[in-house]
This record gives sequence, structure tokens and C-alpha cells, in this order.
Amino acid sequence: MTSEAVTPIIGSLLMLLILVVLASIIAISFSNIAEEGKSSQPLMAKISLESCEGGLYGVGPTADRARCEENRIVLIHEGGDSLPLDSISIRISGYGNSYRPVFGQGSLTGNLSVFYLDLTRGGKNSTCYVVNNKATIEEGSWDVGERLVLCGQDSAVGATKSSVKVSVDGDYNTSDNYGFKVGSEVTLKVIDTKRSNVIAEQRVIVKHAEG
Repeated sequence: MTSEAVTPIIGSLLMLLILVVLASIIAISFSNIAEEGKSSQPLMAKISLESCEGGLYGVGPTADRARCEENRIVLIHEGGDSLPLDSISIRISGYGNSYRPVFGQGSLTGNLSVFYLDLTRGGKNSTCYVVNNKATIEEGSWDVGERLVLCGQDSAVGATKSSVKVSVDGDYNTSDNYGFKVGSEVTLKVIDTKRSNVIAEQRVIVKHAEG
């Protein structure tokens, strides 16, 4: 075979190789774009508030008082996306109190703000949050049909280690444990932290904690 005959064949093979490489690059690019688009979509879920019980800690009429662990909010995931615990936060606000971490300083009462930085077990009380939400924590996600139980004593021992942050009238010098006043309205927001998107918002009147 002469070199004149071989040259067109080699040229055709090179063109075919280039086309295959270009097609692969385009396919990978479209795949990456699709994945990025999918990951940037906001999480959507229907979250219902099953119950909200509580009472202030150590102040006011005795009949209205409750220990921190008696403040309980129960949420139900009723449909939509599975919510990864490490990228979901919860904000709760209303009228309530938290006690000072130093003995003898009493408690703070006023506009209470509670922020769960995430829903993982990290920085939580093992005898409250972790026990109440064991199955969900083990799965790593909050799935349809599962309940999430929030308790006024969910913060880890030692405020600096806690992933549950509490403030009263903007003062963060609290124990990070909390209680809400019976009969007051509480607002709760479930937030997709990575996308800064509010997944659900609920308002509820606090009922007195049952013994």
C-alpha cells in the first residue's frame, strides 16, 4: 500500500478519534450540569407540628412552671424530600426563659430565641435529643413518616460544646436549655441551611406540660 493511500485512512481515524473525545467531553459536561442543577434545587417537605408543651423554668405561678426537659415540641415529616440532618437547622422563637450557667444568678425571662444549628447528634444531650430521635439519627436523615422530638434540655453539657444556641432578649449568656410560657405563641422554622431556604414554618400556642 502506498503512502498516498495510507494518509487518508490515518486522517479519517484521527477525525473519528477527535469526534469521540469531543462527544465524551460534551456528555460529561451535560451530566455535571444536570447534577449541579439537581443539587441546587431547594429541599421541599411538608412538616406538621403535632404538639407543643412547656412552661417557664423556675419563675411565675407554680402551676405554670415546668422543668426544661418537660418542654417538648414534636414535628412530623408528612411528605416531600428526605432531609439530611447535617444541613437542616431549626429556629424557635417566643416568650420564655433560660437559666444562667452560673449558680445563684437565676434565670433570664423575655423574648426567647432557640437555634438548632443542625439536627445531628453532635453537641446534643445524649439523654434527651439523642434518645428521643435515635432511629432518625442513625439513618442520617429525617424521612417521611418520622417524628422529630425537640426538648428544652437538648443542649450538650457545657454551653461552648452545644449545637443548640439560646438567647433571651439578645443575651446569649444562658445555659442553652429553655422553656416557653404556657399560653404564649411560638414560631418555628425548619431551614435548609445549605441553600438558605425555609422549608416549613409553623405557629402554635404552648400547652402546659403533662407530668
